[in-house]
Amino acid sequence: MINLFFSEQYWGHTSNMNGPKKVIMNLLESLKQEGIEYAVNEEKYKNNFIIQYDALGHDKHSKIEQETCIIGPQVWLFDTYGQFALHNPQYYKSMIAPSQWVKDLYVNKFGMDESKVVVWPVGIVPFKAEKNVEFDCLLYFKRRTTEEFNQVTSFLKENNISYKTLSYGSYNDKDVETLSNKCKFCFMVNGTESQGIAVQEIMSTDTPLFVWDVKEWNDQGENFRVPATSIPYWSDECGEVFYTADQMKETYERFCANIDKYQPRKFVDENLSLKKSVNILLEIINAS
Repeated sequence: MINLFFSEQYWGHTSNMNGPKKVIMNLLESLKQEGIEYAVNEEKYKNNFIIQYDALGHDKHSKIEQETCIIGPQVWLFDTYGQFALHNPQYYKSMIAPSQWVKDLYVNKFGMDESKVVVWPVGIVPFKAEKNVEFDCLLYFKRRTTEEFNQVTSFLKENNISYKTLSYGSYNDKDVETLSNKCKFCFMVNGTESQGIAVQEIMSTDTPLFVWDVKEWNDQGENFRVPATSIPYWSDECGEVFYTADQMKETYERFCANIDKYQPRKFVDENLSLKKSVNILLEIINAS
């Protein structure tokens, strides 16, 4: 049993799904599936989960006992509220990071106590894996340079690879599900991901990923530069990864040679299911 605190205003006024909203929706779905009772924005049960540490979360801190409260993953340590949480860890039991590299950021760059930061990914509601291939490649583009985008499209055209582009901010769930089922593979050209929910939803359609990964997060300048990735939840069974444009051709040849062997849906089912996510959350809540 758990109290959830969040504000729908945090999501912005858009009909398209975004990361913060998806975390809430998937969490609610996972709790329902696993029969875990919860309340929203009221203190009905013992345990408290301040998902969005904003003004609402800040106000709640003065009322909730430390040993019953976890906060995050939607906390921004660079703003006023995040700074308060950073410098007043006595107000909560644990702060959630959505992946290991984000935890490393909190610990190595903000000096947080490593025992105070825990990794929890929200569960993925899988899309239907109903392949009806109409083109070769789904190009997923998010927060990368125009030069990189042009390098990828040139590569695709030179190799007669048919493709459609999915650009961040211009799609909804149905677009992702439909296009993922119409392609042979997805070419990921995305920036760092704290969890990468959309990436994992594409994987849930059993679509192999060809990933131009990144190696660091530097959105806040040199003082906060840390190792990072665009695929924080990953294994070799999901596809292939490369890091520079000159690695693209060789990696693609290896990818093509093994494309029938990849099992990204299996990875999602085993590591990011709603049940798995709830079990991790309960471990965090019940930890001594």
